[in-house]
Amino acid sequence: MLNERKIMVLQAIVDDYIRSAEPVGSRTIARRYNLGVSPATIRNEMADLEEIGYIIQPHISAGRIPSDKGYRFYVDVLMEPSAIPENQRSEIQRRVAAYKHEIELLVQEISKLLSVLTNYVAVVLAPQINLCMIEQIQLLALDEYRILVILVLHPGLVQNRIIRMTNRYDPEALPRMSQQLTSRLQGVTYRDLKASLIKEIQGEYGDLGTALLDIIASELVDSKQEKAFLSGTISIFEQPEFRDLDRAKGLLGLLEQKESLSNLISTLSRYSGVQVTIGHENPVEEIHECSVVTSTYSVGNEVIGAIGVIGPTRMEYANVYSVVEMLANSLSDILTELIK
Repeated sequence: MLNERKIMVLQAIVDDYIRSAEPVGSRTIARRYNLGVSPATIRNEMADLEEIGYIIQPHISAGRIPSDKGYRFYVDVLMEPSAIPENQRSEIQRRVAAYKHEIELLVQEISKLLSVLTNYVAVVLAPQINLCMIEQIQLLALDEYRILVILVLHPGLVQNRIIRMTNRYDPEALPRMSQQLTSRLQGVTYRDLKASLIKEIQGEYGDLGTALLDIIASELVDSKQEKAFLSGTISIFEQPEFRDLDRAKGLLGLLEQKESLSNLISTLSRYSGVQVTIGHENPVEEIHECSVVTSTYSVGNEVIGAIGVIGPTRMEYANVYSVVEMLANSLSDILTELIK
């Protein structure tokens, strides 16, 4: 257990190091923070904090910086999430709501906002909508051999594909076929694409039916795969810790591996609420110098995705925590409203 004075010294070290990225000495604390004790007393407290593992000395004759243990105490005990101003909150809600009928664009916008509002790398895992279903099929004539297929999947996914026919077709028949196919396939999920239904569509619509079913199957399968949307990679180099390219290589390598990145965010967000994973707590060695703040988002009570922010262990935890929480809640609210 830390006594009150050690807690004040530790908080001063964490706050100052987050702000300056420079090791913190006892004189700096005495000068900037009104702790009511002398630099000598602060040095003694810092020596004790170092001995029990809350701070470390990165170089001989340097000041001290927080260790992973020190950051953990700060996040769990000392940190108060930042208050997001109401005008900023309203603007964010407006921007997010503009994409509420386009799930993929909505997820991309959330990723951009996460990065802009935190100045760190943002990752959003798109919804794993296992019950994604066909809502509408529209066939439009492009020329004598090409048909544009507009496939609307609930909730809010719209895909466009072009079918190239080997033989000429009747463009005037497409509106009727669109209505028939929508009526036949509306509400169908990938699990519902039985062999009998496939044979019926192929038998009735021939090559067009086969090509259309290939598109539908592909899109429904794709909607079940977890996609990672990434924003703010360049912001890594704005952090003093990663201006040395060798230190940034591990993180950059991870960001290029979308599957590994998705697995990481999924693993770290396995519990509800905002989770903060610090330094060596991360299961991936490449980011042992980073912290990750994650949260799940839901439709009703069903978790369908996750968001996360990756930055140095010297990140502005209070701000990142609040932003992640707000955007995860916004995403949950919008998706829940769409499903109703």
